[in-house]
Amino acid sequence: MTELYQPTLHRLPDDTSGRFQVLREFLLRWHGLVTGSVGRTVDRVGAAEARVQKRLPLGVREWIVLLDDIDRIDGWGVVLRDCWGLKKVPNCPAFALLTAGEDDCHWGPFYRDLAQEDPPTQEFSPDYERSASRFKHSRQVAPRVSTWAIEFIVSYLRLSRSVEIEREMPLDAFSRLRERLPDGVVGSRVGASELLEFPGGLVHAEPDGPEQYTLRCYAPVGEGTRDEYQAAKRAFDERLGALLGPES
Repeated sequence: MTELYQPTLHRLPDDTSGRFQVLREFLLRWHGLVTGSVGRTVDRVGAAEARVQKRLPLGVREWIVLLDDIDRIDGWGVVLRDCWGLKKVPNCPAFALLTAGEDDCHWGPFYRDLAQEDPPTQEFSPDYERSASRFKHSRQVAPRVSTWAIEFIVSYLRLSRSVEIEREMPLDAFSRLRERLPDGVVGSRVGASELLEFPGGLVHAEPDGPEQYTLRCYAPVGEGTRDEYQAAKRAFDERLGALLGPES
């Protein structure tokens, strides 16, 4: 990246299209990917609807258009590592938004929820007791397709052109940090994730048991040599120490 990343995801709007537009802005600011705007359609939307013989809601359509745009600009390997879904989850009444690369997981909404504009997203895993080719519902992973999309893409920063540093923080220390954020740091909640964003990076905070948080800290670095990466990681680690304090 030639410009310092600026906080983006904390401005998450209330409407479905707006959330996808913020996600597109994040992809631009973090990865430098110009994915275009919301409110469009592509052939893959109609093809997916034909496959499942159902009208897909706005949140699902915006996801398909976003995937199509990422693929069109050769950004798939930068943003994601999984495979196209856009079909029925095997032997489950659900639409696959995405399929794991090993074909051992699908994410998507139940058919019964497709009447909602931005339906809840579920996870489906193999039903090994019956057959590895059969799937069953595992759990709900997000209350909306749009928030699942944001959380999922943030979780994949570890595999992108980013510095990653993992830290642990006691729950009480994280609560104090959240209540008194340092200058330049903005906090937000996206689905089940807590995010701390600041110029040049973000922290993805997740509970790790009842008394502790795992902080996955990222900074975009772009392409470079191993020495350049290590230098960027050391500088980011020092900056995190100043931002998060000694308890992280």
